[in-house]
Amino acid sequence: MSRLNELLQQAGNIGRNEDGSITRLGFSEGYFQALELLKARMKEIGMQVETDPVGNLHGILPGSDPEAKAIVIGSHLDTVIKGGVYDGMLGVTGAMEVAARLKDEGRTLRHPLEIWGFNMEESSILGGTFGSRCVTGMIDPDLPGYPEKLAKFDCSPEKVKAAKRDISKYECYLEYHIEQGDKLDHTGIDVGVVSGIVSIIDYKVTAKGMSNHAGTTMMANRKDALVGMAKLIVAAEERAKELNDTLVFTVGKISVSPGQENVIPGQAVANFEMRHMDKAVTDQFYADIQALAKEIPNCEFEFVNTIAKYSTPCDPRLIKLIDGVCTEKGISHVIMPSGAGHDANPMAHEGVPIGMIFVPSVKGISHQGDEYTKPEHIDMGADVLYQTVLKLDETGV
Repeated sequence: MSRLNELLQQAGNIGRNEDGSITRLGFSEGYFQALELLKARMKEIGMQVETDPVGNLHGILPGSDPEAKAIVIGSHLDTVIKGGVYDGMLGVTGAMEVAARLKDEGRTLRHPLEIWGFNMEESSILGGTFGSRCVTGMIDPDLPGYPEKLAKFDCSPEKVKAAKRDISKYECYLEYHIEQGDKLDHTGIDVGVVSGIVSIIDYKVTAKGMSNHAGTTMMANRKDALVGMAKLIVAAEERAKELNDTLVFTVGKISVSPGQENVIPGQAVANFEMRHMDKAVTDQFYADIQALAKEIPNCEFEFVNTIAKYSTPCDPRLIKLIDGVCTEKGISHVIMPSGAGHDANPMAHEGVPIGMIFVPSVKGISHQGDEYTKPEHIDMGADVLYQTVLKLDETGV
């Protein structure tokens, strides 16, 4: 195996579960084990390395021009519960391969090269992309209730504020990642040049009925909140399919109250998540869901928006540059959107030009233990990343 594949698998063994999946949650013991492994490797490469106040891994390879802005590469070190080897970790180890190859070839870039291994990119009570949002200054840690959430991870508002960096000194941000979908694997295309990152919109939906005895309340007289919620979920799924072929809709979390076998549910709460590049599509879909809810009898619905991360375009010049690298090397590639959120979002939100490189996920599997990307694709994507960095160092964005 290549050096990159070996390091990726070594890091993947940290947090390994009995079923082969990986659980390496942000701020966990396994998370910091992985961080220390990569930190030691970064030092071997000759990078200046630190763990920042919120648990992000940060390495710098100085450039020859003290006035040049940094070329930044990053992704995350944490996983979902029972996740896989590649999501996030590929981007950090791939970035380290770029730095190692520069050392092997005796090259010194004009620009500084910075690598970030972000903490807690996956969803949590602190919100997704926590580490990168701290670096870009997008988190207000003094919001009511947030200090208490931070304290659960031995973190504090002061640490969040101390983690903010001057990203005006960043030339651009690149992220190397597995696709997490099946477009590349299904079509046999080797590399995805990402055009942008879709919106992620989430609503907390509450269905309100009336609790009553399960044995004595006849079917005609019931106001079952769970049945109402089920009807809305099915109707929303059908509407999503009709509205747009790239709109996705998911209900991944639901709770029922009072939650007893012999009591009709008086309330059901679910999270409705929708993703698409075009805000007009998600706005229309939400309006359609509200209209569908009004047609469901014996149940009232309440909607509260909990997440509104709108789509983020990648920088056109970076898209063109990555596309050109693939063409020069004879690599089959396609320009495509990302259906998942990434640490690139906060960077772009705060004005840093972003570019992303995808390699195939076999069968489109991600966020579970069977997640797999072929070793040859791992190395191919890293080479595209390396060549992109070299061209950026020559020309800038």
